[in-house]
Amino acid sequence: MLINLWIAQGFIKPADKNGCLEDIANDYFMELLWRSFFQEAQTDELGDIDKCKMHDFMHDLAIEVSGSSFTTFDSENKPFDESKTHHVAIGDHIDSLSAVTMLFSKASMSLTEETLIAIFSSLKLLRTLDLHCTGIDVVPGSVSKSKHLRYLDLSGNSKIKKLPDSITRLQNLHTLRLRFCKQLEELPRDIKKFINLRHLEIDGCDCLTCMPRGLGQLTNLMTLSVFVVNSGGGGAGNSGGLDELNGLNSLREKLEIRGLVHGKDVASGYKAVNLKDKQHIHTLELKWTYKMGETEVDDEMQLEGLKPHSNLKKLSLEKFRGVRFPNNWLLSLTNLVSVRLESCKKLTYLPSLSQLTSLNSLTLMELDDLEYIEDSNMVSSSSSTPIAYFPSLKEMQFNRCPKLKGWCRRMDSLAKMMVTWMEDYPLLPSFPLLSKLTFEDCPMLTSIPTFPHLERLHLFSASWKPLQQTMMMNVASSPTPLSELKSLALTTIKDLRSLPEEGLRNLISIQYLSIDCCYRLETLFRGIQHLTALQTLGLLYCDELDLGKEDDWMQEQGLKSLHTLTIEGLPKLVSLPEGLRSLTSLQYLSINSCKRLETLSRGIKHLIALQTLKLRCCDELDLGKDDHWMQGKGLRASTL
Repeated sequence: MLINLWIAQGFIKPADKNGCLEDIANDYFMELLWRSFFQEAQTDELGDIDKCKMHDFMHDLAIEVSGSSFTTFDSENKPFDESKTHHVAIGDHIDSLSAVTMLFSKASMSLTEETLIAIFSSLKLLRTLDLHCTGIDVVPGSVSKSKHLRYLDLSGNSKIKKLPDSITRLQNLHTLRLRFCKQLEELPRDIKKFINLRHLEIDGCDCLTCMPRGLGQLTNLMTLSVFVVNSGGGGAGNSGGLDELNGLNSLREKLEIRGLVHGKDVASGYKAVNLKDKQHIHTLELKWTYKMGETEVDDEMQLEGLKPHSNLKKLSLEKFRGVRFPNNWLLSLTNLVSVRLESCKKLTYLPSLSQLTSLNSLTLMELDDLEYIEDSNMVSSSSSTPIAYFPSLKEMQFNRCPKLKGWCRRMDSLAKMMVTWMEDYPLLPSFPLLSKLTFEDCPMLTSIPTFPHLERLHLFSASWKPLQQTMMMNVASSPTPLSELKSLALTTIKDLRSLPEEGLRNLISIQYLSIDCCYRLETLFRGIQHLTALQTLGLLYCDELDLGKEDDWMQEQGLKSLHTLTIEGLPKLVSLPEGLRSLTSLQYLSINSCKRLETLSRGIKHLIALQTLKLRCCDELDLGKDDHWMQGKGLRASTL
């Protein structure tokens, strides 16, 4: 956005006719960043800078140098020199600003159609106009009077349904931002008249049903965040097909193609997209539509026509109907950093994703037929050290994969396939950099590799067995599995009855533990005393868990770092264990919806660090003498 504003104001000059303004501006930005004009740069997962701040001193200096050329004009109607003012941020009032070239409106303020007409009629020298989130529902035809306009931002105005045809007279327009104009139904029909348009941002315009014919003639276009394929609905007469993308080889950054269809005759249309020549696109999202009752077609061969350039870094496929990927389609994308596969219901076989050595994020969602991640052997009984597997992977997420059993299968005989079990091979492949892992609704999962550097793990509606196996493993390498785990959330684990003491010894780094809706959990056992780094513990809706019988481990003084304890929905809890007194660092205690809780333990009076005590929906609780003690500590409890 910043770079496009510089270009709109004419600050960037090409060194020659073939010079790319965006590249020159980016070089300027990096130079300023290196010189600390900009600071605290933050990057996205692809390494691109998406946030930064200006050094305070440089900001003050810029304000001083700009003098009267920049002003904020609001309801106080401050006087200013109209002949010198070129950059204005408006508040609630607009007057004569004929010399202004850059105008920013305060986000969330509401602009009427009359105000917009006044802007376009009066500010004929405007180059930059930012009207995002200003409650606009109609863009007046007089917008065409701002003939010098190069940058127009209408993002976040969710009531706009259509842009006036006259807007295409803005032949100097360089950037048009329409992000999250959620009711926008169509783009201008004569869009080809935007001969200088380089950036068209339409993320979040969910009501668009097609793209206008002639879009492909905008050969200078560098940003086209979304392309909507017409599936035969409204606007068919003026809509362009996938071939509109054929010559747009200057496109950069992200491209989402939405509305792809399943069928036998779509391969030629897919090929017309010419993705293989779009070397500057780093993020590609391909989304198919699926209509109930349509003929099932294997999309494998059709996908071949949508093969992207090998420079691609981020890939997302949604509702792809192939059983497998075409040969080498995915593995040829050697620069991939992120892969997301969602609602690919028929996908049964994945290529060997571990060969994507740059991959750091993998998300698999709603893959109904997938049983294994790898289809080949991924262990070696002869190796003396674990195999490095997914060498760059940092984050992995599996959601609603109902048939997922494990990580690989190997050929045991020509007729029999079997899972590789952990106990058969003590040296399983490890994920050397994986730090975040989520399993959600994967009930058939029986085995997982080791994660020596895992920091965050969430198990939701899955089996306890594979995690228990990992916790109990003793491998020759260091660190041991889960020894660097800092956060563990267990939700709706139906076969969890207890936490193994021996396994908990390995969790030496864990700081956050949440056990939620594990209805068969009966005991935490003494092993929890080994969690000496634990700071936050949540025990919620575990029907069989009775903390009143867990006195032994609490008296061991192991939870010396615990400062937050949440207890909720434990129907068997009648009294708190006396060992609670050992939690000398506890600052926050919340007890909610424990219907049978009758009394707090005497040990609670010894919680010298306690600052907050919350008691809610504990119908049988009688505070009795504890009420006087609580008042003395300045604590308040609600038993509603």
